[in-house]
Amino acid sequence: LNPEHVNCDRLFNVFCLYGNVARVKFLKSKEGSAMIQMGDSLAVERSIQNLSHVTLFGSKLTLAVSKQAFLQDVPNPYELPDGTPSFKDFMGSRNNRYANPEQASKNRIMAPTKVLHYFNVPPELSEKVLEEVFTNMGAECPEKIKQFPATSARSSSGLVQFKDTEEAVNALALANHASIPNPSGKSPYVMKLCFSGSPIGGR
Repeated sequence: LNPEHVNCDRLFNVFCLYGNVARVKFLKSKEGSAMIQMGDSLAVERSIQNLSHVTLFGSKLTLAVSKQAFLQDVPNPYELPDGTPSFKDFMGSRNNRYANPEQASKNRIMAPTKVLHYFNVPPELSEKVLEEVFTNMGAECPEKIKQFPATSARSSSGLVQFKDTEEAVNALALANHASIPNPSGKSPYVMKLCFSGSPIGGR
């Protein structure tokens, strides 16, 4: 892992596509390595199957099953280069996507592609604002955007396409669960991202 760019939240943002993430811990004794406790063994298998050898911030991911059954709590974790803690517990996170069978069945499980499906954003969100959400989080600007026709007055969804798969993986790590102001309410929208197998046609 690239220690300058990867932290617990960014690993969560990628691995939550394949199962519930319980805990993430970076290893001080082995720079560039981390351990991730998933909700069950199937989630581990899905992660290894879909993310092995994927490039994240310039580093190729190597995944293997750990001998440890679970990660112990770390009361005083050391700081990562970006100032965030090297250990984080996500067990109570509302951003986990496999909390129950109904929720789990809605997930589209696939290996990374250069296209991201975005959902749970404000219904009137413009392409310009969507581009700014990605660039403000440090991601590259999408090359193409396709907004889906609104099926609900509460939120909207669509596709964003990047130059290549690596750019899309980085964008997912950075901008998945980005907060977008809600023009008509107190609570902001939390944008959710996953990979899509549908490239956007010429525009």
